[in-house]
Parts: sequence; C-alpha cells; structure tokens
Amino acid sequence: MIDLKEILINSNYKKETEELINIANLAYKHWETYWTGFNSTYVCEEILKNFENLNDFKFFIYGGFSSSQRSRIACFRGDSIPEEDALKSNFPAQGIKINGNFLFDNATQEDFRSLLIENGVNQSKVGDIWTIGDRGAQGIIDNLDIEHLDENIFYLRDVKVKINVVGIDELKIPSGRTKKLVNTVEASTRLDAIASAGFRVSRTKIIERIENGMLRLNGSKVNKPTINLKIGDKLELENKGFIEILNLEITKRERWKVKLLRK
Repeated sequence: MIDLKEILINSNYKKETEELINIANLAYKHWETYWTGFNSTYVCEEILKNFENLNDFKFFIYGGFSSSQRSRIACFRGDSIPEEDALKSNFPAQGIKINGNFLFDNATQEDFRSLLIENGVNQSKVGDIWTIGDRGAQGIIDNLDIEHLDENIFYLRDVKVKINVVGIDELKIPSGRTKKLVNTVEASTRLDAIASAGFRVSRTKIIERIENGMLRLNGSKVNKPTINLKIGDKLELENKGFIEILNLEITKRERWKVKLLRK
C-alpha cells in the first residue's frame, strides 16, 4: 500500500492526489488499469511529480486527444505495462455533441459544462468542452451513467438543445493551445493585474472570476485579488489554461516588468 500521508504532505492538490493513491492501490492489488476522473491536464502533470519515485506503479495522462486541456490519469503496475495504443483505444470516455441554435444567444464553454452538471453529470466526469460556432458544442465525457443524455432534449437558458453520445473519432477536435511567452509591464504584482494580463481577460472580469473561486494559485483556490505574486507562482483559470511567473523586475519608474509562460 502507498503511504497516503507522506505523499499528501507534498501535494498542492490533495483531493486529486488522494484519488490517484486510491486507484494505485487498486491497480496493484488487481493487476488491472484504473483511471482517475477528469482534471486539468496541468494538474495531472503536477500531482504525478510526487509519484516519480514509486517504481511499483506507472502512469499515463490522456484526455481523448493529444492537446486536451482536461485529462485522466491511468495507473497500472510497473511490471504489467500496457501498450499506449491499447490505453487510448480503451479510454473510458465517449464524445458528446450538443446541438442548438445560439445565433442570437451566445453560449460559452462554461455554459455547456454547467448544462451537463445541472443534468446529473459529476464535474469530474466531464473532459474538454469546446464550442462549434453558433451551433452548439462538442466534448468528452465519462462513458458511465450517460444514457439519460443520449438523444434527449434539454434547455440552455431559452435555447433548445439535443445531446447525442458519439464516438470520440466522430468529433471535430479543436486545435491545441501552444505555449506562449507573455511580457507585460504592470503597476503592481497583484494577482488581478498579472492574471488579467496573462489570460487576456479584462480586470473587471478577472476580479469577478477570482471572487467566484474560478482561479487557483499554486493549486489552491483564492478569492482575494489583492494577493501579491512572486517568481515561480502558477495560476490556473477555468477554461483559460495556466500561466507561470518566470520573472519579476522593478523598473526605474517603479513599475513591474513581468515575464509569463502561458500554457
């Protein structure tokens, strides 16, 4: 069995780490592959850093396609490693198509994700969601307990939508987000200032999202926009990816030159 307390102490993502510990114990006991729920791909990569020295286990991160922003972690014994193609072909998820006319009532990824959650889908069961112009959205979802969604009609605000469960190979996969360096000059190192610049979201909207618990700082949700950041801090904004602070340098005019890596 894995020493739960020892690994949790070193993790900024305790809930997600505990889930991985639990499935690792199952994988070791039953000689089978087990998968976590969906988390941000970046979070999956971060929590696996605490498992690097556990030679009895191996892990694989996958979300249905190569550039997914939300993924699951597969865990299996180190002495019984499956082929990568087999892991992908047996990935426990399906595709969904959410079809509706949003020409006059624009909807976001968050709106479509909320639609699924409000209709009985646990958040950890939902992978990537992406919009398809004004015709709705597509996405990845856990393949269990979704029969009630297939071929049924739902309402997103006043727009009628129909959900179809399909194979992932039937989806129009979005292009991946590439890493990008962002250089900016800000009046301070406050969370709201740097997050606004890094995620390209207005200051008003970023403050609103911070106060609503949609932003994580080094793995923990924060709701105070006035926190001062430092080099090495990592921010995660729901559906907007991640930024890492690479450098902070004060100028002669007492402003801050900020260098960020956006993922």
